[in-house]
Amino acid sequence: MTEKESINCWIISSGLIGCENQCIGLAEELNFNYEIKKINPGKILSITAPYGTPRKVKNFVKPWPKYIIGAGRKTIPYMKYLKSKLRDDVFTIFLQNPKIKTSNFDFVWAPLHDEIKGANTFSTLLSPGRVSQDLITKELDKWSNKFSVLPEPFLTILIGGKTKAFSFDKKECFSILETISRSIKEGWTPLISTSRRTPQFLKEEIRNIIKNSPHYFYDSNGDNPYYAFLGVSNIAIVTPDSVNMISEAITANQSTYIFDLECRSKRINKFLIQLEKGNFVKKINGKINEFHFEKSNATKEIADHLAKLI
Repeated sequence: MTEKESINCWIISSGLIGCENQCIGLAEELNFNYEIKKINPGKILSITAPYGTPRKVKNFVKPWPKYIIGAGRKTIPYMKYLKSKLRDDVFTIFLQNPKIKTSNFDFVWAPLHDEIKGANTFSTLLSPGRVSQDLITKELDKWSNKFSVLPEPFLTILIGGKTKAFSFDKKECFSILETISRSIKEGWTPLISTSRRTPQFLKEEIRNIIKNSPHYFYDSNGDNPYYAFLGVSNIAIVTPDSVNMISEAITANQSTYIFDLECRSKRINKFLIQLEKGNFVKKINGKINEFHFEKSNATKEIADHLAKLI
């Protein structure tokens, strides 16, 4: 973030951290001087988005940006409003499938599994995010004292939670717990991160399993060592409910394993199948080892493509 006078990019955020991180990652890769503009749509606009028009937004004031980046349904009315106001003086970049005509924006990125079409669109298998060597180095420096007292090898375990597509029922939770328990017996030091969506039962049982073994457990309270985890380990096991989480693990060059959970989304199933076919991920089947895969960085791919347009 830089001084206000030099800001050339606004990131429109509805507060969804996954969407916000996609936008920040791209802005940083493009070397934009960005400011995050928080929005707070009313009840009606929250329901009608991507349609509808926002009332005057108090924090949308001059100097106007040259670029606007947004992600998530609720940001779309605000991006359209700014485009109608600033016209060719601003370049709008929307990340994800907008579910409306892509011509409402100057550029749209969406994941391959959304199969989006349009002259101004671009797609990659992985999602953009904040993973970069600079960020990981910075986070490793910040957390080095915590990790230095723990024995190697480290195993990053990233656990999301319930969504429309994933139930995280008791049977699946027990399977996750069994994998964590087995990894400890095999000599790994687990570095575990959970989210606010993670079932409380699962968090409590994880604590019981790891309490007598070396570990680091982030339970979504306090400072998050997520990016430090991705820097200090070489292997990650990830729940499949978050496309962003899987993408960031792969971008961080982790040999990535996926917990085998039932998925009720055709889109995400398509994504997971594509990852397996490309050897980017493996299912847990026996011992966990590093494996070779082709490096991929969607954020850089998108930024390189955009650099030709702006």
